[in-house]
Amino acid sequence: MLSLSWSSGILLFPLVILASLISRFAEQAFFIAADSPDSAIGADVVWFILQMISFWVGILIAVVVLVCLLADLRSRKEERTQSTTAFWGLTGAIHIGGAIFIELLLISVPALSYYVYQRRTGP
Repeated sequence: MLSLSWSSGILLFPLVILASLISRFAEQAFFIAADSPDSAIGADVVWFILQMISFWVGILIAVVVLVCLLADLRSRKEERTQSTTAFWGLTGAIHIGGAIFIELLLISVPALSYYVYQRRTGP
């Protein structure tokens, strides 16, 4: 059964996808607003602020997921081998990179999904 302590923080990992997508959309909208002479005054500033906020929120959530993942692994240390623990820790680090380079989420999201599934159904 999935405990509510550290593993509940791991469940935040999909929010990094949402924050990354918002950041990319706001970035593109910023460039369009900055290049367009017909855009509203300050629209480019608003898009830039949205892009920065969503970017840093994604980084923060990814760090929380990594910390919760490592703490959960440490609490379950007797059930895991050292190589498996290193793999899951690396997955969490890749998830932080996914907040910056969205392509890395193609690696970390399925792995974290499997971890949550395994954690819920496993011992």
